[in-house]
Amino acid sequence: MATSINPIGKALFTKLTGASALTSLLSAGTAGVFEDIAPQNEAPLYVVFNAQAPSTPTYAFGSATVKFEDAIYQVKAVGEGHSAAAAGTAADKIDDALNGATLTITGYTSVQGVRLQNIAYPEIAAGGKRFNHRGALYRVRAY
Repeated sequence: MATSINPIGKALFTKLTGASALTSLLSAGTAGVFEDIAPQNEAPLYVVFNAQAPSTPTYAFGSATVKFEDAIYQVKAVGEGHSAAAAGTAADKIDDALNGATLTITGYTSVQGVRLQNIAYPEIAAGGKRFNHRGALYRVRAY
């Protein structure tokens, strides 16, 4: 995982690497989960997550000050070959780990992820290699 000061990114990384049903499918196990981008020449199957609409912390003023964040993250599995089945299976395990799940972030009392929209697209790389991306956009709300 890239070094990050983003508490939501840290919580997602912890949740994904802790999901043994997911990491058991990945070529590198728990080391196959990356924030933002996978290293060049990483062997598929792996998971990449990144902020699509990062949140700016919002503070409510009144009798109590409450920190609130609302962000959208893309979380996807990347597989190689003509079939997207492996990436699709991993995407299902990502969803099991994140959709409706409670995440733990220091300084927040409630954090939950909710799937918004599925992701499915191919990518053709140099030499005609085909990579299949399967996953979803997740809204993460923390307060």
